[in-house]
Amino acid sequence: MFKGLLFRLTSLNVLMITLSILISSFAIYQTACLLVESMGELDPGRQTQFESLLLQYLIVFSLLTISIGSLLHFYMTKNLIRPIRQLIHSTKQVKEGATPKRVDYDSNNEVGELVDQYNDLLQQLETNNKLRKKMITDLSHEIRTPVQNLNGYLYALKNGDMAPTTEVTKSLFNESQRLKQLINQFDQLKDWDLIREESIIQKSKIDIANVIHQCIAVYQWNFENAEIPLDVKVEKCVIEIHEERIQQVINNLLDNALKYHEGQGSVQIKGVSHEQSYEFKIRSRGNEIPEPEHENIFKRYYRLQSSTSNESSGTGLGLAIVKEIIHKHNGKIGLNSTNHINEFWFSLPK
Repeated sequence: MFKGLLFRLTSLNVLMITLSILISSFAIYQTACLLVESMGELDPGRQTQFESLLLQYLIVFSLLTISIGSLLHFYMTKNLIRPIRQLIHSTKQVKEGATPKRVDYDSNNEVGELVDQYNDLLQQLETNNKLRKKMITDLSHEIRTPVQNLNGYLYALKNGDMAPTTEVTKSLFNESQRLKQLINQFDQLKDWDLIREESIIQKSKIDIANVIHQCIAVYQWNFENAEIPLDVKVEKCVIEIHEERIQQVINNLLDNALKYHEGQGSVQIKGVSHEQSYEFKIRSRGNEIPEPEHENIFKRYYRLQSSTSNESSGTGLGLAIVKEIIHKHNGKIGLNSTNHINEFWFSLPK
């Protein structure tokens, strides 16, 4: 009939109540008998009758107390365990890939706090799944356009309907670049899951200044082609890092600076060695990011909406991946944005 935690708790409670009442009843019985006997007002027959009647009353009241206490404990424990059973059922549904309903339990105790946290987790999972599905749908839709354009151009060139002019070659190149960007966005989805699961333990002592200069060298031609000067001031410092992951962080910040830089002025890149940490900063001019967005911009799938259409494109995973990598290095990352100057920074412990 009864099983599990409820049965064990109820059985333990009945045992403890029974022992307590038996000990109390025995003490009351012995004490009452001794007191009456010491008074000497009852003859042996009436003394025996008194002891027998007292014993009967104690047995009846003991059994009644044990029964009422056990029933009350069973009822209260059952109500306490009910949300736990709902949580177990809900987690089984999640494991099977279903979307369970919120667990209904209103209380300020520890179980209520656990239920609230679980319901928040369900809401977050549901939101993330919706965003992921929407993003994959959007990317799948967007990827068709460059593929169709490339197919059309190549088909026309194959049949001789179009001459391979410089303008046609440029159009083909632009469509291939667009296709490449979309594929990179799919890769970011894979990188997010990989980075979330991995533990960055393969660290080595490296001069981070060399890592920064290597990343800058990769983007040097792109900045020159966009006529954006670079102002680089990087101090040398040997710290223990995962080189590939830190390169990924710096490349992402450089790529954002290249995409979203506006107006005149240079992109400033600084690396400063402090006593306990190393700080990297990249500053560029662009649309000012509102203060409430400074935390949101590092959340996964979050895409900042602005007047510039390019700034709302992408998966919304780039900066989330960057934040995850920095946190796995026990570092910090943030954003300062004032007077149309955006400065992304991160610091790593020495």
